[in-house]
Amino acid sequence: MEAISSHLLIHSTQLTQGEASNKYEFIVDNQLSVLKWVKLKTEHPGAFYLIGSGKMALEGMLFELNHVRVNPMLDNTHMIAKLTDALTEIGVTVCNQPHKTSMAICFKPMGEIRDKVRFYLNKEGRLIFLSPITRPRLVYSKPKA
Repeated sequence: MEAISSHLLIHSTQLTQGEASNKYEFIVDNQLSVLKWVKLKTEHPGAFYLIGSGKMALEGMLFELNHVRVNPMLDNTHMIAKLTDALTEIGVTVCNQPHKTSMAICFKPMGEIRDKVRFYLNKEGRLIFLSPITRPRLVYSKPKA
């Protein structure tokens, strides 16, 4: 019997008004609450800064989900379903979800997400996902005379 995973790793980019942005990795539990997180050093790939234990350190910061990682040696079905349900609830479409025995489970465990998924952490350290921005479409344009 395969052991069941109770954690996911979410890699994300902090959204700022400037061009420079920081990358973070969050380990989340089955309630989508952040257990641990690190700030990645962009100047030294593979290195990271440990963040203080206070959840207030990241409160109010806006992040964009880059990708999700799982432990391929564990059954991640429940954790992926939890995250997929949370995203579906806000209107994000998840396509081409791999079967749990597929090799794609290592590279794209959730499948494909075509929307930009943004989130922040509340005071309790729980991920709060924001609905994707609806882009206006041009319906009619009067030609120049």
